[in-house]
Amino acid sequence: MENGRNIMTLDSDTNSSPKGGFVSPIDNCDSKMEDGSDELNGKKRKLVVHFDLRNTVLVSDSVTNVSMEQALNSFLTGVVWGRDLENGVWRWHSYTPSLTPPAEGTTTFYKYLERKLVKTPKDRTMLRIATGDFAHSDIGKGFLPYFNSHIDKMKWKHSEVPESGKLTMSGSDGKHYHYILPSVYKAIHQLHEDDRDFAIVFRTYGLDTANVISSVKFGLAGNHPGFPEDLQLPVNQLVGKVKRGDNQSIEFMTYMDDSTVKEFKNDRDIYNMLSKSQGISGYMDDFRYWQDNGYMHSTAKPLYIDPFDTRVQHIFFDDNFRKYENDSIVDIRLFDSAGCRNAKSVMRPEIEKFENLCVVQADLMTAIDDDDYF
Repeated sequence: MENGRNIMTLDSDTNSSPKGGFVSPIDNCDSKMEDGSDELNGKKRKLVVHFDLRNTVLVSDSVTNVSMEQALNSFLTGVVWGRDLENGVWRWHSYTPSLTPPAEGTTTFYKYLERKLVKTPKDRTMLRIATGDFAHSDIGKGFLPYFNSHIDKMKWKHSEVPESGKLTMSGSDGKHYHYILPSVYKAIHQLHEDDRDFAIVFRTYGLDTANVISSVKFGLAGNHPGFPEDLQLPVNQLVGKVKRGDNQSIEFMTYMDDSTVKEFKNDRDIYNMLSKSQGISGYMDDFRYWQDNGYMHSTAKPLYIDPFDTRVQHIFFDDNFRKYENDSIVDIRLFDSAGCRNAKSVMRPEIEKFENLCVVQADLMTAIDDDDYF
């Protein structure tokens, strides 16, 4: 994937079917909707875009005490690859960052340091220190050009600087940096300009969702100098919660404006609720359950896919989605028959069939470089 612009393509005609017998939503469904309208003849399906936060729509969050420079350095360690030789010497495979393993037997420098340094939870402090200055260290200096170019792109270069914390973050150098990537705003404004029916759902294990939603609400109301149009989108600033339990039980708790809570426990009910969402909303996913189950993808952030639904397409952008590993962060849950109530977790290698169609390993560096990425 060169960039994200080839993702939202289900509205174009296609006569091919993916490998392995999986049938795409368009191939599998009659183009006539239940109300009789022709979905492929002018009217595009609604998009529900799920966004992870850190390393997907932002570099440095507003909760942890990590600077923009440290966060970008830490990200770089997760996309540079090499080998841990038998004599304990680290050898780089190349000096080109990559989201996926460039060769068999390679591992990221982050994973190498994690295995080397982290023996107890407290040791993660050492890991943060070791990764936070990566490109400026002797071992990481070959990647300094990548760090310099991307930190420069993140600098707030508008003459108008909104109230602190609204749209910008302060770096350790005291300068202002974008809090939310401009490419995120560009995507939302483009969907609005195209008169597309859409919703944005922020999904994270972290604590920054409320701040992200507040910032995006402020920016989309015409307060971002790079995107001055007021989109007047509905925003739910009350962050929902996702709870997972034994027997793969899943519950979405949605907090309403009047402080009431709506609970959705059945797969179909959760899917329908998310499909009907409007504007901007967010959920905190169940990190503890994922952690307690060895970070298995089948216990991670649930993404429901109904290949029989001609009205809605769900897309999930997350930098930690990895089709090639079991410890991925997205649990793709598929409805395998029309109208069924329960969805099943898709296992490897079936996961590959949904890559860049419904779930995308977000490329932070390209999303920083290219405002048209998403």
